[in-house]
Amino acid sequence: MATLQNTLQFLSSPTSCPLTIVALNPRTGQPIAVNSTFESIFGPFYKFKEWDFSNAACEDASGNPHDESSSTEDDGDGEEKKRESGNRSKFTEAIGRVRNALCVASADGGGNGASNNNQDDLTGRIRNIEMLTLGTNEAGLPIKHYFDWTIGSVNLNGEGGDGMPASAVILYGDMVNEAESSDRARDAELVDFLQNAPIAMHWLNGDGIVLWANQTELNVLGYTPEEYIGQPIMNFCPDEKDLVLEIFKQLGSGNAIADVPVRFRTKDGKLVHLLIDSNVAYNPDGSFGHTRCFIRDDTARKIRNARTKLLLEENERSLRMLESFLSKTLHHVMGPLHALRITCEIVSDRLHLHGDSANTLDAKERENNSELLDRATETITTTTRMVADVSDLARFDEGATLKTKFGTVSLHDVGLEAIEKIQFDNLRKSRRDDGISVSLSLVGRDDGPESMNTDRPALLRILAHLLENSVREVDTGGKVTLQMTSIRTRDGMCSVLVEVMDNGKGLPPGTCLDQGGYVKGNKGNNDNEMPAAALFNRYLISKNRGDSTDPDQLQKIRSEMEEKLRDLKHNGVGVGLPLSYHLVRVLGGDLRHEKLSPTGTKIWFVLPNILGGNFAALTTKTILKKELPPAEISFTLPQESNKRKRVKDDADFGTFVSASDGHTDDDTATMQSVTIASAEPAPEAVAKSGVKASTPFSVLVVEDTDICARLLMMQLKKMKCSTQRAENGRVAVDLLRDAIPGTYDMVLMDLRMPVMDGLEATKIIRNDFKMNDLPILALTGEMRDDIQSECERIGLTEFLQKPLPRKKLQELVTKYKAARDGAE
Repeated sequence: MATLQNTLQFLSSPTSCPLTIVALNPRTGQPIAVNSTFESIFGPFYKFKEWDFSNAACEDASGNPHDESSSTEDDGDGEEKKRESGNRSKFTEAIGRVRNALCVASADGGGNGASNNNQDDLTGRIRNIEMLTLGTNEAGLPIKHYFDWTIGSVNLNGEGGDGMPASAVILYGDMVNEAESSDRARDAELVDFLQNAPIAMHWLNGDGIVLWANQTELNVLGYTPEEYIGQPIMNFCPDEKDLVLEIFKQLGSGNAIADVPVRFRTKDGKLVHLLIDSNVAYNPDGSFGHTRCFIRDDTARKIRNARTKLLLEENERSLRMLESFLSKTLHHVMGPLHALRITCEIVSDRLHLHGDSANTLDAKERENNSELLDRATETITTTTRMVADVSDLARFDEGATLKTKFGTVSLHDVGLEAIEKIQFDNLRKSRRDDGISVSLSLVGRDDGPESMNTDRPALLRILAHLLENSVREVDTGGKVTLQMTSIRTRDGMCSVLVEVMDNGKGLPPGTCLDQGGYVKGNKGNNDNEMPAAALFNRYLISKNRGDSTDPDQLQKIRSEMEEKLRDLKHNGVGVGLPLSYHLVRVLGGDLRHEKLSPTGTKIWFVLPNILGGNFAALTTKTILKKELPPAEISFTLPQESNKRKRVKDDADFGTFVSASDGHTDDDTATMQSVTIASAEPAPEAVAKSGVKASTPFSVLVVEDTDICARLLMMQLKKMKCSTQRAENGRVAVDLLRDAIPGTYDMVLMDLRMPVMDGLEATKIIRNDFKMNDLPILALTGEMRDDIQSECERIGLTEFLQKPLPRKKLQELVTKYKAARDGAE
């Protein structure tokens, strides 16, 4: 101990050592000796010798601007390591490590701690520690100064008697002057800025080794400095080897890079998307120094790009759906208009044919003309209603309010009118009633009145759409019931429950209905909770989008919607149910539906019935729809008598084939073309082609719209052609597959049809049946370039626009008949 005191006394001379020196007991951390320089700065020794000297360092929360960034510790190899603890914590940790090493050495009986312990544990260096000095006299005030401390140890060579340790911790303190402290503060601020900047940074040497990385980058990737710094950068982006090599190639050529996407692998194995900006810091001799890489998280950009991609796909899908919807609407509008035009031409031709004797038309001609005009009127009415439905639904979507005119309406009359207006030939593929039973059921409950106060046209419109929907979907021999129940409650209030029920297979996929659970608090007719959570939504699109966030589910929903819009299974554009939803709400109700057991669907709504005065109670009864045969048009050939012929299979039009069963309308008839006797062929044609020249030109008309097909076939009949009709592409394919080769000389193919369209049918005819020489002429109301290109690609012979003028039709018949007969 005396030697230690002598040594410290020697080191107290300013010329010998200007440093502050203090020796600490390794067991207690208390000072056991100090030099005079220590007392001149910190104060008298006695003020410190009874407490752990590490407490002389200021508290961690002292506000030291140097704490995190500039305080370092020498690890024995001269490398400085950053410490994340505070001011006093760093000081205590540095001293504690040396104290522990000396205590372990003493316990092991070692004479010299340095010989028994790793040198790293016996030395250390720590900078910028704020210390509390207690003044140089009794009245001295505490003053804070910054010190750089070098920590070591000394063996007392057996001088540790009287409870004194055999070794001591030696601290050498160098007080930082004010100018240096200011410089260090600036350096610390810069280091803190780089370490904790909101952007990740690192340096790489020319071999791709990480020389330095800031704390932000370490946090992003989850590595410690020991795990990241000094390692090849390729270890952390193994999936991007080629890209990293290309980056170094660019940087080595003196180029800077910007916004280069690279995937890094984090410590927990996840891939993170990052963007790199970098250039090179060159050494004074021009050699490669290190890279200056800035790394930004690219996840947000990836998400934005993904969302943008989804938005673009959504927009493209929406545009395709809109295009399908418009094409479908135009198909249903243009078809009747084409038929109307041809009808007018035919009637006009007949009147011109008779000239001044038009007023002397025989009864048959007058009847035919009258039926043509009646059918045209019916077609116009149907088309007008469809256009009005689309227009009104668009107005509802824009927030417009329908003006209503309420009045007293007989439930019996409005229900009977609704079921009698059903036209099976417009709703069923067979153009017949298919044995479907449609009835009106009137139910009076608790003296419910026979009338109601509502808007009659709106109610009729709703009933028409709901009934037509059921008639479309039920199977042959099915049952559709319109039930109207008039209810009077105990408090005298009245309401009407309207139900449309069928025993079909249920609503088709993609409609605006959704089956739900029970709605709490809604009471039905028997005061039970209604299974009526399934509400009609404004639009198929808004319902089907829902709140789903699953991309696969959204993709499936949108695909179903697109398929529904492309489907031409029924005569309509699919707006009836959404429009009915709005109309019911206008009348004060809510449109709902539920599945019936074992099969079938019920669509229903309740309307308030506020009547003034007294009305008779509704009588319960059931009324069946009258079965009226569909109107048929027959035409008389000039050589036929004027005797009226009303046959189901008109010889002038040929045999009609049902898409449902592949048979004729008359089950006893044979499926064959109807041949019309033609004029004698030219002698040269007979000489060249033989009896083939005398065979009528046979045309297969593939058209789903009844009146369009009839009128087209009538014109062909006048051109001495035999005709056969197929209602859709599937029927046409079946006919051609089963027919003897050469049965048909030409096919007029509508493109938009139910079950199978003209494009798909033509592909089968060309590719599967190898009928490459058969002329197939496309008939369509859509003259878009893409459709025409598709027709040419799959092998349609010609692309023709509806309506086909009679002159053009005659030219086509002449052209392809000549080709068939081999005429020049």
